[in-house]
Amino acid sequence: MKIDLGILGTTGNAEAWWERELPEFGRSATDQYSEIRDNSAVVGGALFALESFFRRVSFAARPAPQPDGPRGSWTDARARFWAGFLDQNVNDMSHTFPGLLAEILTMLPYGWSYFEVVYKYRRGLDQPDARYRSRYDDNRIGWRKISLRPQNTLSRWAFDGDGGIQGMWQSTSRGEVFIPIQRALHFRTTEAGNHPTGRSLLKNARRPYYYQKRLEEFEAIGVERNLTGIPHIRVPPELLSQSATDDQKKLLNFIVEQAKALRRDEAGIVVSPAETYIETVYDPVARTNKPVQLNTGYKFDLLGSPGSAVDVNPIITRYKRDVAVTLLASFLMLGIDGKGSLALSTDLTDLFELAGSGVLDGVSATFNRFAVSQLMRLNGVPPELWPTLEHGGLSDSTLKSLLSTLGALLTSGGITPDANLEKELRQKLGLPEKAEATPSPAASPAKPPADTAPPGPGQKPQASTRSQEGP
Repeated sequence: MKIDLGILGTTGNAEAWWERELPEFGRSATDQYSEIRDNSAVVGGALFALESFFRRVSFAARPAPQPDGPRGSWTDARARFWAGFLDQNVNDMSHTFPGLLAEILTMLPYGWSYFEVVYKYRRGLDQPDARYRSRYDDNRIGWRKISLRPQNTLSRWAFDGDGGIQGMWQSTSRGEVFIPIQRALHFRTTEAGNHPTGRSLLKNARRPYYYQKRLEEFEAIGVERNLTGIPHIRVPPELLSQSATDDQKKLLNFIVEQAKALRRDEAGIVVSPAETYIETVYDPVARTNKPVQLNTGYKFDLLGSPGSAVDVNPIITRYKRDVAVTLLASFLMLGIDGKGSLALSTDLTDLFELAGSGVLDGVSATFNRFAVSQLMRLNGVPPELWPTLEHGGLSDSTLKSLLSTLGALLTSGGITPDANLEKELRQKLGLPEKAEATPSPAASPAKPPADTAPPGPGQKPQASTRSQEGP
């Protein structure tokens, strides 16, 4: 597969776009989202809940349905054969599919995830070269691995003259590597505007997270100051004057280092001139009393916070709730302040699962359109036989509720079972479609389908089996 790099353009104003979207902290969007993901308990809990929900969802290949018009080479047997071939490839990669799904979900905090698809010839387990090693030895082309190209390795995007995304330039230890879109899978949370970075789920969480973080820092500083205090050392004024001698400077440095060791902090001390006071002393020469200004000398004490205590916990909780709302994960905050009910928790959890099902729909659509179709095309499969990889999407609790309600309706006669109801239930339960009652007349039991034969010795795939490894 060849691409003329001369026609490709780069984002040009990509840096300006980042600055315009995320001016805080003076850092890139990837760095900001990484900080929120790694440090926010609410965000971490929401993303973990989503990943756990996704890992419980089963994926299965669905055979190509019978065409409405001319069947072409479609038969029920052939459609099921290539669906089985897709299931084989899902389980024949060098990594697990749940692991791949977890990497796909990195698009949630960053807005996008980019993968390079690496192929192989399926020539058995005894092959020393990974480009040919497989559980199967039919010599077909299969997936070797689908490898994430981490978001923090993005150098720039490449576009064609019409604004279409042509690939990603990745920064590696060996320099920049170009990964064309034809050999990649590009997942995005949204395709609005066709921007390659999508829209991070954490974009609306940046502002409440920033204020939450600052308030937590102020709270910790205030509590620490009230509990331990700041070392305050008073020294004779001559030690702080510009005309201090070398011995006086050495003495002052010694005092400061001792205070730092006590405080275990680099700048958590205060050094000030000693307090002065007026004392009357007798002057024997003048034979009279005279006022003399003296200082208290060395003195050590601890400074506390002079302000009144402010309970910032309700404010921090409010910002945490704002972060949870942006992720549709408000149920994580129920009960923290003594409020919330089981019914409300159920409703919010169902909403969270509904949003997760929407994400899964997008993942499946992208995977089928660009990964499955390319795999079938490389193996010479006619389009009418292309299977799809579909997900279940219902949690156990929702599924039990559905079956209970449906059972009551069927028992009472409120609903009549028919072919449409059975088809819908099979889809929701992740069951295969109902087999035809009679074999298709187009099927030939005496002769196996021609498209089940492995490629001939002279046939060459159009996809590379080499991987551009990133860091």
